[in-house]
Amino acid sequence: MSIEAEFLRYVHLLYHRGHLTLLSGNVSMRIGNEVLITPTSRPKPFLTPEELVWIDLEGRVLRGFLKPTSEWRMHVAIYKKRPDVGAVVHTHDVLPTVLADGIDYSVLSEAEAYLGSGIAVVPYIQPGTAELAEAAASALERSNVAILKRHGLVAVGRDLAEAVNRIEVVADLAKATFYASVLSAIKRG
Repeated sequence: MSIEAEFLRYVHLLYHRGHLTLLSGNVSMRIGNEVLITPTSRPKPFLTPEELVWIDLEGRVLRGFLKPTSEWRMHVAIYKKRPDVGAVVHTHDVLPTVLADGIDYSVLSEAEAYLGSGIAVVPYIQPGTAELAEAAASALERSNVAILKRHGLVAVGRDLAEAVNRIEVVADLAKATFYASVLSAIKRG
């Protein structure tokens, strides 16, 4: 299986599990000094290997006929600050974004093992900007997951499997936090 085909398996999985919407969210994978990244404004479940974009660590398109995601700066900034990272996943998961500061790690005992760190929270910064890229990359120097207030979630990993799993773990933590809060309110009457 080609690198692009394997990459698309994860992009499609993220879409079908509800982490990416038709046009929002983005995924990248670093191979040496090159980054394979999703294009901007293309339907995620229908992406083909030919539509993917290869960029360098300055954001210059090396291969592909489409523009990279508008968040390419964030992906590149993360790779520059974290040489151990091989994949970056950025979703617009609603519940983790809404709960941002309120996610309770104690509700799921295995979460910390999968995340390998706490969840950083980045204040709202205009999407697609160099300022957001730098803030997210700085937050991810100490964490493997960051919630971007009013925007979404970013997870990193050695590979796509680890980054995707971290997205799913945070989504589960957010659900568990919400359910525990609702149950607690019901018990209080």
